[in-house]
Amino acid sequence: MILKTLLDVMDILESKDPLERIRQRIEGRAKYEEVTVEGVTFVKALYDGGGRRIEVLGRLGAIQMVNESRGLVSDADGAIVSLTTLLELLNLREKGIELKVDVSFVTNLSMIAKLIPHAPFKFMVPSVGLDDALKVEVDPQATTVLSIDSTKGNRLAKYDDFALTHVIKDGYILKLSDEVIDIYNKVTEHEIYMIPLTSGDLTPLDFNVYHISTLISPWLYTSAPVIGLATVSPRAIPGYETGVMNLNMLEHASRFCLEFLKYMEKGGRVYGEDELQELERRVGPSNLVRVRRSP
Repeated sequence: MILKTLLDVMDILESKDPLERIRQRIEGRAKYEEVTVEGVTFVKALYDGGGRRIEVLGRLGAIQMVNESRGLVSDADGAIVSLTTLLELLNLREKGIELKVDVSFVTNLSMIAKLIPHAPFKFMVPSVGLDDALKVEVDPQATTVLSIDSTKGNRLAKYDDFALTHVIKDGYILKLSDEVIDIYNKVTEHEIYMIPLTSGDLTPLDFNVYHISTLISPWLYTSAPVIGLATVSPRAIPGYETGVMNLNMLEHASRFCLEFLKYMEKGGRVYGEDELQELERRVGPSNLVRVRRSP
């Protein structure tokens, strides 16, 4: 069951050798590779069920901050949820339950991150830098990207469970499909919590405007639709704080990812293509596509 998998992942990530232990859990069960850029090791795994490819991207600066604190930090949520979803898929496969969809999983298992200015708390980003990290993280073959990121260091998204964004596609913010909202409602048993995005959130982090997090930054490196899944909290929490893991939220988020993949396996859609076409017909292409970065 997914709660057991979640606890197992958290135990691994809080160990002194998380990379080795994760490698042992995945190798031989899925296509696996590690990409190291300036000391940051990114873990990539492909669940090859066939069909179109969906990316589950666990975004974070680091799982621990060995020079600042002891243990799993709040920023580790992206790695926790993405790896829990991957290992649960592999467990299900061994039980004879196979999803007919390709899923690429990417996250990093760094033990140290860079802190950059942000209010009310500094952002944690990979020590290699955000842009270089995104070049590794975003799968160019993915037809949809589910980007998971801890989004607790703000005063806007103050919920007691995870939240979603609308869909980012070609510089437009498009309404999340009712079917995906239904999955959220089913898993959490409450109304949907949404992240309030501004135009500034779609810009690169080096723009001197407010960003609630780097949750939807992957859109800058892909033409695929991007959905943000944010782990949040009722109070503002810095990414480098320990002792703040919300097990209920992490289990909900992991279970949502699994149910989302089942929906996508059946040909599910995350936004209305007719709405995008209408906007482009009446307004033209979004000017925000000009800030898109090259992979």
